[in-house]
Amino acid sequence: MKLIYLYTNLNWYRIELFRGISKLMDCHIYILNGYTIGYQSIEYKPKYEDLNITFLSPEESKFQNLCKRLDAEEFDSVVVPSMNDAFYLKLTTRLSYYYHKRGKIILYFWEYWPMDKGTYGVLKWVKQEIRHFFTKLNRKSISYFITPSINTYSFYQRINIPSWKLIRCPNVSEIKWEGKQSDVRMNLGIHDNEKIILYFGRIEEYKGIQELIKVFKKLDRSDWHLLICGPGEDAIIDKVKGISNIHILGSIKPEERYKYYKASNLFVLANTYKGKVEPWGLTVNEAMSFGVPVIASNATGSAIDLIISGLNGYIINANRLEEELEYYINKILSDDVIEKEMGNNAKKLIGEYTFDNMALAFFVATEKGKNKI
Repeated sequence: MKLIYLYTNLNWYRIELFRGISKLMDCHIYILNGYTIGYQSIEYKPKYEDLNITFLSPEESKFQNLCKRLDAEEFDSVVVPSMNDAFYLKLTTRLSYYYHKRGKIILYFWEYWPMDKGTYGVLKWVKQEIRHFFTKLNRKSISYFITPSINTYSFYQRINIPSWKLIRCPNVSEIKWEGKQSDVRMNLGIHDNEKIILYFGRIEEYKGIQELIKVFKKLDRSDWHLLICGPGEDAIIDKVKGISNIHILGSIKPEERYKYYKASNLFVLANTYKGKVEPWGLTVNEAMSFGVPVIASNATGSAIDLIISGLNGYIINANRLEEELEYYINKILSDDVIEKEMGNNAKKLIGEYTFDNMALAFFVATEKGKNKI
């Protein structure tokens, strides 16, 4: 079997997925619109030469030119791009209809789930409703919707996509570290008996980093440290001046990420409903794989899938961030037994979230489609 994967960018965390799919079937990945591979704010070029990847220019990515290229290939299924802007709304709709009529298996993978009306501005709500219209429009043409989260699955059910078209798929990010030690504590002058709270991600308003900093200041624990890793530090640098136990570390190369997870006692992803939601939050996967308890808000897509409150961390209310953050950070870090048990449970719970299992969903969808045809 052969699968064509049309992708909007070659993110480092999807390369292993493509390797997993390529182990199960012939896979040709097209990166659309001239995107090159990289990582925000740092120079980073991962290895992908073993994969069948073609980068297409914006002109080559247009519907007619793209179809000419794909029509020259023999393939069974195609993963159409996520509809995250006007170009892809149109392209995915046309591709789905075109290849559905030609008997191909059309797969759609996206982490998206909607916010409730009234939680953000009118313009963004209108854009969301347009996206919903196109998703409904494409229901007949798309053979299977690959659904990485319970939130996504529930959204598709609400817009009357039949359950037999929905294929659950574990959403994965794995950090390779091969048992290496972390030098983070030593480099930052943090003692082994002191606690580290870790934030990993872009520094944007909806990520809740402002609230996390505010709560950390209120905790007033000189033996606890907050590590903030990710691009966009200019937005918060003034808020942490003179605070010696808040460490702004900027972007971290993917191969260095393990050091920060290994050094940490607690991971926090306190997303808000300010303008958008977190479709998934792969850093939750990463933290759990290193045995780190997690606090995440219900505006985080992965929270409902990965966190069992009281077992491996806590899901908190995005509308009561400061109050609940303060309470649950204290609850976990003030009790070494709870912290250790939650960390052990986190590592066990994330065990099935592997790239091989993620790739299997695309294989199963293709195989189901072939049998149906």
